[in-house]
Amino acid sequence: MTMTAQQLITGTTRTGVPIDLVLAEVYDLPTAVEVLRDLAAPRGGFGLFLACDANGHPRGDISTLASAALSAGMHWFASWGPDCERVHDIVDGHFEDLARDHEDRALAASQPLVDFPMVMTTWHDDEPLTEALDTFWSHAHPVDEQDDSGLRLVIVVSMPQAANEVRAAVKELPAR
Repeated sequence: MTMTAQQLITGTTRTGVPIDLVLAEVYDLPTAVEVLRDLAAPRGGFGLFLACDANGHPRGDISTLASAALSAGMHWFASWGPDCERVHDIVDGHFEDLARDHEDRALAASQPLVDFPMVMTTWHDDEPLTEALDTFWSHAHPVDEQDDSGLRLVIVVSMPQAANEVRAAVKELPAR
């Protein structure tokens, strides 16, 4: 696995949980899945910002990433870069499938329906990376009473300039 991870900034969530913005640079989407398993899954509830040129990335790779992120406890997802709306739509589709499966299982077992945790998803195809990152840092918190580990993970896939821009942008992010 070719990956570098770097803690860029810390703060506190609105509920008092320590928060960390971590940047992971990876070569491809399968490596991004490994990052999720290594960094996010052990912690639980987290926000994910994916900076990627998704043109040419197979739907299967994006689907695998979506499944891994949702399984690891993702409560917020933001995508940025070329074809980011398609990435967003695939992640949204996986979330909707999970919610339907949850409801179907409850109904089949004649159990009361318990709300499925909400996942907020956004895409940022028409704004600079710095603005999208600011939105993520300022707003990526659970929308329900979900677990929040405080991890805000930025994964940049094969875009070294974007990773450098993220590093520079954190100096301008508001204190939390």
